[in-house]
Amino acid sequence: MARQLDDVLSGAALNGTERRVLERLVVRLRAELGEDLLAVWLYGSRARNEADPSETDPDLRSDIDLIAIVGPGRRANDVAWEIQPQLEAIADAEGDSPVYYSLRFYSADFLSERRAIRDFFFQEVDRDKLILHGDGLPGYRGAMEGEQ
Repeated sequence: MARQLDDVLSGAALNGTERRVLERLVVRLRAELGEDLLAVWLYGSRARNEADPSETDPDLRSDIDLIAIVGPGRRANDVAWEIQPQLEAIADAEGDSPVYYSLRFYSADFLSERRAIRDFFFQEVDRDKLILHGDGLPGYRGAMEGEQ
């Protein structure tokens, strides 16, 4: 798992601290959610390798966009309330500001609904995402062509 995550993260625009935060976050999500955690994706400029990971100016630094998909055993909103303080603690422990980490939780059913209507946001996510855990959830209706 660690080697695979390292390989995935090597294609992203992240510095060492940001990589450690994401590695610890994925481990924490797996421990907290178990089989209810279906996927964790990095998306946006960091996944597309378009951000500058050495940027320190708070007005120019790109945030780190993440999505976690949870199964029917969990409510996405409840999980978000539980996990957000843990993400903040992980970033703080690694010496980074938690304000740069954006973690959204969605249910698999919501993902399926959004894909079915070809939601622009999820089309962009599906096009660019790097899979940190699970897979691209191609079995959920409307999965985008060329999905990773």
